[in-house]
This record gives sequence, C-alpha cells and structure tokens, in this order.
Amino acid sequence: MTCFTPGTPIATPRGPVMAEDLRPGDTVITRDNGLRRIIWTDRRTVDYAALQAAPHLRPVLLRRGSLGDGLPATDMMVAPNQRILVESDRTALCFADHLALVAAKHLVNNRTVQSVPMLGVTYIHAMCAEHEMVLANGCWCELFQPADISLNGLGNAQRNELGEIFPALSPNYKLCGPQPTGPIH
Repeated sequence: MTCFTPGTPIATPRGPVMAEDLRPGDTVITRDNGLRRIIWTDRRTVDYAALQAAPHLRPVLLRRGSLGDGLPATDMMVAPNQRILVESDRTALCFADHLALVAAKHLVNNRTVQSVPMLGVTYIHAMCAEHEMVLANGCWCELFQPADISLNGLGNAQRNELGEIFPALSPNYKLCGPQPTGPIH
C-alpha cells in the first residue's frame, strides 16, 4: 500500500505541504500530468500491538541521500510497499531500464534504508482521479489508484496490507487510469 507518514513534504503549487495536511480538493504537482487535485485522503494509525503482530507493516526509513543525488532531501518514512521512482545504472542492470518504481521494502540495506520497529505509526494516503506520482521530499512517489488493473496487479501481501491499513476502502472501488510513466517493479 502506498502511504506516507506525517512530516513528509508533498510538492504543491503553493509550496511543500505535509502529507497529513493534504485534503480532497488540494492541488499537487505530478510527474506526468502537471497539476492534479487530490480526490481522497485517509489516515490510519497502526499501534504497537498491530506492528508486533504484523511486522511487515513497519515503516521504512530512507535516510537523507540514500537514493543518491541528495534524495530524499531529508530523512523520510514510508509504508513498506510505497513505490519510489529510482533512476540509476544499477536499476538498468536489474530492470533493463534506468527508471523503475521500486517498493521501499526492496530498497532496505540495513544502513541507509531500514525497516523501523516503532511503538506505532500513522499512515497517510492520498489519491488523485488518475494514477499519479507526486514529488515527496524530493523523490517521485506513487499515489495508489485502486482501479481494476491496479488491484489485479497487487500481490496478496499488498491486497492484505490495503485491507489492514484502510478497511473502509472497498476493494470494489473502481476508477480508471493509466500507470504512471516508468517500469513498475
């Protein structure tokens, strides 16, 4: 599930807005489609007991500069399945392309990118009418789009995580939209 944590700055035309302050109707800067409006936001707190029972829900900490070229601009935490657009020669070796959307959990190296045990975490989710990437703390990050193609493309772990974190979001929710630019991994 693609989720930010409080304190993650998201690029908007009026400057950075913390993820927790985004509301439906707010405009964000997207990678492929310019300015787009947020149509839905939600937040869920996963408490200590839930994190102990489901450690796969622990957030991933990306240290400043861990993705190269000063990215992210400052330390940031995201949900383990939050996909981030990564560009490097190493990406090309793995995916035959310099650009790839990679889940944060697959970037964990236990030095600059770590799964973090916490007493609790609040996950913040935002959605546009189409599948988009927004600039979060200097990194292009995917916003989830629960279209049929997206839901069908989720693995069981991601579908279960979606239900665990956002039980109010019906799996029958349908919107159409293309995948954002870049290979999806």
